[in-house]
Amino acid sequence: MSFPSASDLNATWSYIQPGLEFILGAQGDQGVTSKMYMNCYTAVYNYCVNKSRHGATATSIAASSENNSYALAGAEIYNKLDEYLIQFIRGLSKEANESFLEFYVRKWTRFTIGAGYMNNVFDYMNRYWVQKERSDGRRDVYDVNTLSLLKWKSEMFNGNADTLVSEVLTLIQKQRDNEIVDTSLVSTAIKSLVFLGIDTQDLKKPNLVVYINYFEHKFLEKTGEYYSRESAQYLQDHNVVDYMKKCESRLAEEISRSNNYLEEHTKKHLLDVLHVVLIEEHAPEMYAQFLTLLEQNETEHIQRMYKLLYRLPRTLDPLADTLEQYIKDQAAKALEKIKAASETAQSDGKPVKRAASGAVDPKTYINTLISVYNQYNDVVVQAFSKDTRFIKALDNACRHFMNKNCIATPTPKSSCKTPELLAKYADAFLRGTSKESDTVDMSPDNLMVVFKFLNDKDAFEEYYRRSLAKRLINGNSKSDEEEESILQRLQEENSIEYTSKMTKMFSDMKASEDLKSSVKEHISESVVKDFNPLTLAQSMWPFNHLADYELKVAPELQDPFDKVVEIYGAKHNGRQLKWLWNHGRAELKANLARKGKPPFLFTVSNVQLMILVAFNKKNTYTFKELHSVVGTAKHIFEAHLLPFTKYKLIDQSPVGAEFAGNDDTTFTLVDEYKSKKLRVNFISAIKTNETKTEEDEASKEIDETRRNYLSACIVRIMKSRKTVKHNELINEVLPQTLSRFQAKIIDIKRVIDQLIEKQYIQRIDNNTYEYLS
Repeated sequence: MSFPSASDLNATWSYIQPGLEFILGAQGDQGVTSKMYMNCYTAVYNYCVNKSRHGATATSIAASSENNSYALAGAEIYNKLDEYLIQFIRGLSKEANESFLEFYVRKWTRFTIGAGYMNNVFDYMNRYWVQKERSDGRRDVYDVNTLSLLKWKSEMFNGNADTLVSEVLTLIQKQRDNEIVDTSLVSTAIKSLVFLGIDTQDLKKPNLVVYINYFEHKFLEKTGEYYSRESAQYLQDHNVVDYMKKCESRLAEEISRSNNYLEEHTKKHLLDVLHVVLIEEHAPEMYAQFLTLLEQNETEHIQRMYKLLYRLPRTLDPLADTLEQYIKDQAAKALEKIKAASETAQSDGKPVKRAASGAVDPKTYINTLISVYNQYNDVVVQAFSKDTRFIKALDNACRHFMNKNCIATPTPKSSCKTPELLAKYADAFLRGTSKESDTVDMSPDNLMVVFKFLNDKDAFEEYYRRSLAKRLINGNSKSDEEEESILQRLQEENSIEYTSKMTKMFSDMKASEDLKSSVKEHISESVVKDFNPLTLAQSMWPFNHLADYELKVAPELQDPFDKVVEIYGAKHNGRQLKWLWNHGRAELKANLARKGKPPFLFTVSNVQLMILVAFNKKNTYTFKELHSVVGTAKHIFEAHLLPFTKYKLIDQSPVGAEFAGNDDTTFTLVDEYKSKKLRVNFISAIKTNETKTEEDEASKEIDETRRNYLSACIVRIMKSRKTVKHNELINEVLPQTLSRFQAKIIDIKRVIDQLIEKQYIQRIDNNTYEYLS
């Protein structure tokens, strides 16, 4: 056909309409040829350009005086296209054997392809008339492609939306039921809803209103109903572990489905629905199974449960609370078990190893704490991926059972024994005299784990300092490097102030080496082969000078002691030295063996040393004579003398413990000592109440230190605040003490009363304190 007259609208439309039929697919699968496509484009172009050149009619100008000739030319053919699209879409019909969804997708696919080509046919009109109309504020004029979609929405979608969405949801449910479906139908139909969401005010702005209102709301509702039914039914027929596996599978399926044909907007809402119906609604069943999984050590299944509940963080808190209580219960059972074992004999009749005081063995106790911690720390790391909630639950549980248990606090009001037992545990593996077999499963790492959870760190510091002091003065530390390493770790965990006294103790030991060298140059080795004096700062070391131990030094041993006083006094004028005779030890060579045998080496206390040296003068003394030579209180002298009679080094006459302290009872040194060992330690057999005294001193020291610490905290707060209400003061003091101990409110009140008496602060009414400068 030849081109129609460029000025004739009807002729032009009659010319291009057959081409539009081919472009939109009205002729079946037969598409438009390139020649037909170009002829349609040319005819539209000729018409629009001709109108633009010759101007519009008077009638048209009167109808729209503000529009130019381009607008008037485009409006006529635009209206023709509008009417044509309505009739074309209304004329579409489905085949007898296809569903509405199949018909809709088939026609939509062809129509949108055609709309794209048709938009190019009317390109001139789009670029000039449509653009000018929209810039002038007309929002009812659109480019041809948008116009096509809007006509599809009004003529095809609006009247059939419920049917379309219902059939889409039916196919999705069939897919969930493991039926084979054509997912391309679902994907195309859903995408069409997105394309139909056109914002007529701003064509470039994405708009999901059609997708959300017609599909998303119903999809989420149906999804929730479907999985609510399925999950309830599944749990009736299967256990929780199987259900969790099913949940994982279903969630993976839905995520895959959402990636394939759902909009990004829906994905979050879909997961929210799934998490509620699959996880939150059945969380109680998981909680109930959690304890069983813990008991069976099913880390894999616990991790599966955690990963599911992690999707809804609020559901994890009950799980963490359950874990915390379970750890407390299991620790309590383990500690009850070792307490019972320490109080009774084993099934074979042999007594269980106990500590010297009759309590639970420190190694057994600490290793039990560590084993519980390690067991559930592994669970937290492996099953809960170090989630802070569960780390906190583990920490809370450990802090509880390490400080409050049947061994540490046998009664509610008793002070915690864990710091003392931990110090004894450390002493056992740090002492060089300990057997390697007894310390094989003891380590500084275990020490630091328990230390981290101690409430009363100040109590541990006191007990540890006392055991460290004994190791240092007796020279039986396994390794100075290890001692200093632990000191460094304690300092890092707490503060420099925390270890200040112990650090000074090491300084004193190094300073004593210099004193030893100076003294050695001035003494004769005829009697004393080696002399190791230690000068210890009284405020740093946990030793007290006891009047009961006022010892008389044998004349032949006096010179080294005098030299110490002389040399030290010359270097440090004005300092007072007090001998701690109850500490330290001596090694004595005793020529009491049979001829041809080497001499014995006796390890003795300072009191025992003076007793034996006295026998160099004569072989027999009465109790009164020997006591007057040696000195000390009578009960101390008797306690140190007893090991010699017990182990047959000195003969007592008359024999019997009831005669040992009589003034006229005689003691004679044997001519030949019969012992299979060449080295004999007599110190270990000394029985005094020093152990009990040391425990009392430690407790008093701890209490005194705490009172001073609380006093300093209160004065510091009052000095900065000037006036503070009672409750505010309590609330400020409590957090400041946590690094060292858990202060009791009653103790804080007592310290406040003491500070009032000392006039540091005053009470200005019943509830307020004022600082006195």
